[in-house]
Amino acid sequence: MFKLESVQQGRVKLVGRLDAAEAEQASSAFAVLEGPIDADCSGLDYISSAGISVLMVTYKRLHQKGHVFRLVSVQPRVRNVFIYSGLAPLLGIE
Repeated sequence: MFKLESVQQGRVKLVGRLDAAEAEQASSAFAVLEGPIDADCSGLDYISSAGISVLMVTYKRLHQKGHVFRLVSVQPRVRNVFIYSGLAPLLGIE
């Protein structure tokens, strides 16, 4: 199960598992986000390649509009997925 919670203006929280089963719902939720966004990933337990695709589509859409999309508070097991894929620098993951 995956949830995208709006925490405050410009900040959302990702909770659960972002995988192929949740990708369509997640795409719809991310599609309405505008402006610079910090995505709090402290509650994100797992991400698959389908989930990465959702986040990268969001990154590209916002970046083309001149906005920042970055992932913050990423758990180590999820951070490693982005590090190994080479996407960590794009998404502001340290």
